[in-house]
Amino acid sequence: MRMDEVPRRVHFVGIGGVGMSGLAQHLFGLGYDVSGSDRTESEETQALKKLGIKVFVGHNSANIDGAQLVVRTSAVPTSNEEVARALHLGVPVLLREQLLGVVFDSFENRIAVCGTHGKTTVTAMLHEILVAAGMEHAAFVGGLYRGNNFFAGTHTVIAEACEFNRSFLQLHPTVCVCLNAEHDHPDCYGDLEDVRRAFASFFQNVGKTGWIVLPSELKGLCPHKNRVLFDKIYTVGNLQLTEGKPCFDMVEPDNAKHRISLQVPGKHNVHNALAALAAAQVLGIPADVACTGLNRFVGVDRRWTELQIAGIGKTVLDYAHHPTEIACSVATAKSMTKGRVLCVFQPHTYTRTKAFWEGFSDCFKQADAVAYLPVYSAREKPIAGVNSYLLAQSAAAKGLNACFLTDFASARRWIFGNATEKDILLILGAGDINKLANQL
Repeated sequence: MRMDEVPRRVHFVGIGGVGMSGLAQHLFGLGYDVSGSDRTESEETQALKKLGIKVFVGHNSANIDGAQLVVRTSAVPTSNEEVARALHLGVPVLLREQLLGVVFDSFENRIAVCGTHGKTTVTAMLHEILVAAGMEHAAFVGGLYRGNNFFAGTHTVIAEACEFNRSFLQLHPTVCVCLNAEHDHPDCYGDLEDVRRAFASFFQNVGKTGWIVLPSELKGLCPHKNRVLFDKIYTVGNLQLTEGKPCFDMVEPDNAKHRISLQVPGKHNVHNALAALAAAQVLGIPADVACTGLNRFVGVDRRWTELQIAGIGKTVLDYAHHPTEIACSVATAKSMTKGRVLCVFQPHTYTRTKAFWEGFSDCFKQADAVAYLPVYSAREKPIAGVNSYLLAQSAAAKGLNACFLTDFASARRWIFGNATEKDILLILGAGDINKLANQL
């Protein structure tokens, strides 16, 4: 399907999701008749209603009346009453990633950001860089950045290219930015080599005149002639941390230096910044302008979002849900305090918990205490022997100060019974653990 083949009346099932709401906003801005539904009311659905998009709370087959195209997420099964009726009536049904591919490929310049970790951050960084450069563009961000997950524009598009279910294969970028490639989504990938093969396939979607920006550790996956190894063309000098936030010199191949002061904590964000700078270079954006954009970058919601909670030194809500991401968050917190680092973690999906069982205790080795909440199942059914109670026992057997908490109410009691004004509290996970943060 091409963009000119997308019918004018489109209905989104699960419209409140971050990926779905961005697409809904894009089509609505182009003059399409857009509606959608979601299980519950949320800030996202309320924001869509304010724009003038019709949103139903709850699923009902009548919600699709008049729809010429229905879009669903992978989390919405074909048995859903709205999807089932569309299929019965012969109304085309697309997955979110299929429509994103159609929309993305309709732009002249197409920037895709992929990787197991950091996609949302670097997508938002690139958006800020293009703003600094005065480049007209649209951006689909996998989280809220400055209060929005979608920024309307023409000519150029920036979007996350998610490897889940190999959905990024729907995109055909002119510039591909890859940050890393680790084993994740074990419900889709058998092992690391399976993941790497998928990334290699995605790189083949970049045309001969396009560019691929990636770290040197992945160069074996990418024989493209326009390959840029961002950790080789730039070096980092005079790195300093202020309250965990990196300040460093970006040194170009000709030894020209540009000082960057990131407003977000974590040494891993230096890696992210270098990838964004390399992408800016292939887009023809001067280094000083790109650095200005990075210095303006303020961080994406739920990616190290600091909260003000009385009686606790610092409270951070972080989307980290993979052992590598969690270890980075814990290390960042450790570098920022002389007090303790306390963690509340909600594992995300049973398959991931099973696949990274050992990692979900090892990643907390630098923490002073970790409390495990029940697994957030998302789209999955429970797996026998895979639960947070046993995970906490396994962590405790390794010598960690670990416990299991049955629900958010017990988590609140644990937090206020343990955290002090000298400590950093990390609230970690990609599920609904943000509700706990709101309750605090």
